[in-house]
Order: sequence, then C-alpha cells, then structure tokens
Amino acid sequence: MKVKVMISFLLMAVLFLEGCKVTLITGYNETIDATATKMKSDFNLFFIKLSRALCTADTAHDQNIKNFQDYYDNMEVDLRTLKDRAVFLGNKSGIVKQQIKNVDSVIHGFKNFHTKGFRDIDCNANFKDDKHDLSDDVNLSLDALIKLEEEIKATGSISNN
Repeated sequence: MKVKVMISFLLMAVLFLEGCKVTLITGYNETIDATATKMKSDFNLFFIKLSRALCTADTAHDQNIKNFQDYYDNMEVDLRTLKDRAVFLGNKSGIVKQQIKNVDSVIHGFKNFHTKGFRDIDCNANFKDDKHDLSDDVNLSLDALIKLEEEIKATGSISNN
C-alpha cells in the first residue's frame, strides 16, 4: 500500500513539475513600468496647466518655470527611480536602459525650453502654437518605454518590430 501511495505521489509530482514553467524575464521591472506610467500621467497634467499659462495677460510670469518647480522636482525623483532600477536589470537589458536615457534626454530637453520661456507664441494667431510638438516628444518617449516594458512582461522578450 505504501508503495502505491509513493508511486502516486511521485507521478503527481512529475506531472505538476512538468506543467509548471519558470520564465526569467530580463529587462522587465515592475517599478520601471509603474514609474513610467505615472510620469506620463503627471506630465500630461502638468502640460495642461502650462498650456493655460501660455497666453494669459501676464504670460511671462504665469509660464515661469518657478511656478512649476514642484512638478520638475517630482520628475527628477521619478527619473532617478528609473535610472536606479535600471542598474539591477543586468547586461541583457541594454534596450531598456537606452530607452530610459532617451526619456531622460527628452524630458530635460523640454525643461530647457521651459526654462528659456516660450516666447515665440503668437497668441493672436488663428492657429496658436501651443507647443504640443514638444509635449508629443515627451509622450512618445514615455510610450516607447511603457510599451517595451509591457512587451517584455507579456512575452519575456522584445520583438524586432
């Protein structure tokens, strides 16, 4: 009787172990994914507020970067989080690390434009240049990182598309 129970147990264990598959995903990090998603949301909220300030009566004051310092401080924290987490990804995750560098570069580029002020806006024009091209650049870089992380999470690899 003990032999039959032991054989049954071993058979069940073999079947169970055959059905379980462990996949190690290099490049996916839940914190990177969540932080990039948060950064996108935070940026879009910030940009809506900035857009309102572009053509006010006191636009030089209203769009001044000092009025948005809290956003930029939080952005720096989020960028640091992305970079710090990327250190733990290992050697096979170079594309994720490069995408984080791209996000950092694009966001700092936007900040540099904001620091200089958006002086080239004609608020009386029929078509107002509201700097959505700059906003689109930031969103595209964040979207690329989010998509990359989601793809790695879902498939364990990166497609060549």
